[in-house]
Amino acid sequence: MADREGTRRTLRSDAERNRDRLVEAARAAFRELGADAPMKSIATRAGVGTATLYRRFPTRDDLLAYVFADRLTGCADSVRAALRHPDPWQGLVDHLAHLVALQREDRAFTAVFLRARDEAETPLGRLLDAAKAAGEVRQDADESDVLLLLKAHDGVLRWTAEPEEESRRLVDCFLRYLRA
Repeated sequence: MADREGTRRTLRSDAERNRDRLVEAARAAFRELGADAPMKSIATRAGVGTATLYRRFPTRDDLLAYVFADRLTGCADSVRAALRHPDPWQGLVDHLAHLVALQREDRAFTAVFLRARDEAETPLGRLLDAAKAAGEVRQDADESDVLLLLKAHDGVLRWTAEPEEESRRLVDCFLRYLRA
């Protein structure tokens, strides 16, 4: 784990076990309850006190960033692959499919992704620009349209008993809207 100055520190074995239990408990709580899962509940699930939780992760954002680092890295990898795709439209479609799959897997993903939106908007813009230049995406489309899709999709996942069909329909409608 890196300290506030970004230098790597070695944890005692018991501290490392506590951190690992906290991360697993947080993953489960966020997946189940969303990004606003109570911190006390996460500590309880991990079998540690809240002081231990806050010593390792001083803020909810610190914990979310740690827990979701691999998924956000996966998003960056997905964008890079999409930008290399010979068909800009298909690259965009593939990346959107990646994002909605992550939303289906974890209720907290949308909130984390939106919190990291500064890092997300530039690559999304590059994907849209490439598809616009190829004549595949309407010229007035921008990153906010994709963020709106993710918010709407999050709602479908939260408020629909059997979301698979509605999820597919929403994404299909969005893609028809985007298409030039």
